Amino acid sequence: MRALVLVLLVAACQSNVTTPFPPGLEPFEDNPVPTQQGGARTEMLVSQSTDSDYIHIYGRGYALVPPATLWAAVKNPPVMVALCSTDSQVITPNDEPTYEFSFSVHYSVQEVITVEWDDAWRYGAIDGTPEDLMLGMIKHQKTQGSDLISLSEGTVQVSSTDDPNVTELAFVEHLNATGGSTGDVLKGVQHNYDSIVAAAHGNPEPACP
Repeated sequence: MRALVLVLLVAACQSNVTTPFPPGLEPFEDNPVPTQQGGARTEMLVSQSTDSDYIHIYGRGYALVPPATLWAAVKNPPVMVALCSTDSQVITPNDEPTYEFSFSVHYSVQEVITVEWDDAWRYGAIDGTPEDLMLGMIKHQKTQGSDLISLSEGTVQVSSTDDPNVTELAFVEHLNATGGSTGDVLKGVQHNYDSIVAAAHGNPEPACP
């Protein structure tokens, strides 16, 4: 009887709790791409886009590995940076020690003119620990460089699922840049997803699209 009363009291005390995102790791907006419903989860990215004041790209997919394995894989900067759409990338790791992991990358693109900019990346386990991850956030943004790129930012959210050997990846990407197209950003997010999944399985970097 006492056990039953205790269970009822505990249940009565439960309420919805919002897990706060630390400063610098807040999500931009909800990801409208639905989660996969029914059936065995597959390693495939589903994406969609909107283009109002600037390009919005959303994506959701899975990696058939545990969350801790995936979280370790994404801490390899070459897996995350825009290798296919830039000519050079100079990476500075752990440049913001207040975060669990961070790096910055200096990009250069050689076109009619040389376009250069810096992108800052920040990581944090929001729920759980790196070894027992429930929710992790990665956020990047352009911090300085060419005014041909007025906005470049994105998030990658890493979430556990009801299967301990399956991890969800959710992407949000924003771009406002001279010459940047929705198709270009979609290709970039797809390659980012492919690179993460390959690294999580210990496979080589996939070819550029």
